[in-house]
Amino acid sequence: MDSFAYCGLAGCRPVALSGGDSGKGLGLTGAVGLAARCRNAPDDVRKVQNALNRFPDIEGGPVPKLKPDGIVGSKTSGAIVKFQRKQFGMGGADGVVDVGKRTDERLSGVTGTYGSLPPEMMQHIPRALSIINIARGTLSAARAFRLTGGGGIIGFGEASWNKVVKHFQIDRFPDWSRQIDWVNSIFVGMETAIGHIPMGMILLADEPAHSNVGAFAFTYAGGYELNERNKTVNGKARGSVYLCPKMQTMKRDAFAYVLIHELAHFVGPNGRTGVQIDDYSYRHRPNYDKLLPWQRVHNADNYAQFAFDAVGRPFILSEHLLS
Repeated sequence: MDSFAYCGLAGCRPVALSGGDSGKGLGLTGAVGLAARCRNAPDDVRKVQNALNRFPDIEGGPVPKLKPDGIVGSKTSGAIVKFQRKQFGMGGADGVVDVGKRTDERLSGVTGTYGSLPPEMMQHIPRALSIINIARGTLSAARAFRLTGGGGIIGFGEASWNKVVKHFQIDRFPDWSRQIDWVNSIFVGMETAIGHIPMGMILLADEPAHSNVGAFAFTYAGGYELNERNKTVNGKARGSVYLCPKMQTMKRDAFAYVLIHELAHFVGPNGRTGVQIDDYSYRHRPNYDKLLPWQRVHNADNYAQFAFDAVGRPFILSEHLLS
């Protein structure tokens, strides 16, 4: 499974989207830029200028914003190149927006900044970040406890190790230290993906217009990977965790729980690898406690459950009215 929509007590389900990468784009009639092949019809140029202006500087948007005058000059050409370099790297910056190609598609997609999210959502993001950070500290303490044999740090270290074992059965892996690295890397990815680590990408977005998957949030397995972020599925960029309007009905901890669950899918391997962060079970399902160790470290709900256990607030879905 490649896409995941969180639907409360029903758990996750695939997002009902068909087809591969979208070719909708901005609806240009010809290429825009300074190359000889560019028609630069005024309406096309204005579409590109307005699209560029939607993106913040961190995502390659122009500073200052372009004047949508329908003319390709040095500022518009430079803005196209800046956007392409940020989105695709130096090798993908030719200064031209070709019809139906990746720059056209990316400009027609959503921006990754969460500045447009409703205040009810934004105010809960620091809580999610603090829980993720504490989860990482718990992993670090567990490692120290195991490496020292418990000597001198009985207490917090022992409790941390027990929590890691409870949720991930790390003790059953011959390479337990490597598995802790794996789990920690997922939490590091979560921090970076929502802008906590300096220079990290900010990859939360409102549910796109005309999209109604009936969920609280949805995302794509491995969408955080650099070569996945700019791909689209029916106009929806893979490189985002989409927060749906229903998320506004959640209390702070419920919001954080769902976000951590979806981020586990998002920052793990992509769905074509066969080792993505999947949904083998959920804490409120009978078979959750029967998951094998490998399944636990590749199961999104284990990450959310562990994170909340790390802060001493075990999370029970039914108490947060997520159905």
